[in-house]
Amino acid sequence: MKLTIQSIKNYFKSKRDRGLKPIFFEKIGDQKTSRDEMLKNLIRQLEAHGFTIKNKK
Repeated sequence: MKLTIQSIKNYFKSKRDRGLKPIFFEKIGDQKTSRDEMLKNLIRQLEAHGFTIKNKK
């Protein structure tokens, strides 16, 4: 079995070529973002894509 590693740009290009939309590659923070802020951003993005979150803080 041969594994190939693609760059992120090639990965997104191959997805677009096949007519797919990568929904889970949205930025929720960077190194300077606090952990709580990243959690809030992640919950916001998941809810935008139709997920329901139980026990939100």
